[in-house]
Amino acid sequence: MSDNDTPSPLANLITEAREGRLGLRIEPEDFVYIDRDCTRFLELIENMQREAEDIANIEASQWGIGADVPMLTSAQTLVSRFKEKAKGSDNSVYAVLDEHYKIVQDIQTLHNVIKDRYIAADAEFAQRVNALLERLPEHPTPIRAVPSQPGVTTASPQPEPLSP
Repeated sequence: MSDNDTPSPLANLITEAREGRLGLRIEPEDFVYIDRDCTRFLELIENMQREAEDIANIEASQWGIGADVPMLTSAQTLVSRFKEKAKGSDNSVYAVLDEHYKIVQDIQTLHNVIKDRYIAADAEFAQRVNALLERLPEHPTPIRAVPSQPGVTTASPQPEPLSP
């Protein structure tokens, strides 16, 4: 998401996979599911970052705690801290989510590089991957937040696995 030049956490593994020095024992279905789930997770992170931006852009008068009243400096301070925590510091929600985004991208890239090497070397593996990819929906099911209450657990809805 950001354009800084810091090396990615998995850069060495991705390079080793590209150069054929790293392998992974995994089924074709696992590659497809990892790619699908990484895509879904990246979309969720982007949505959360948009929410953090929205919070950072709320006008002082819209907070409803008097932050637009010059005499209420504590309200102004509180709103300023919330906005900075949303997006505006190195440790903001937005910045932390950006780091998570990069890691998920690296995981997805790493698995795709390994998958592509398997496909190039094994026709049967390639056929199984391609058959699975043809059955995937065009747009993956988004990951939705599950409402929760302390002490109450619910089963999180999981996407349907692709059957052979």
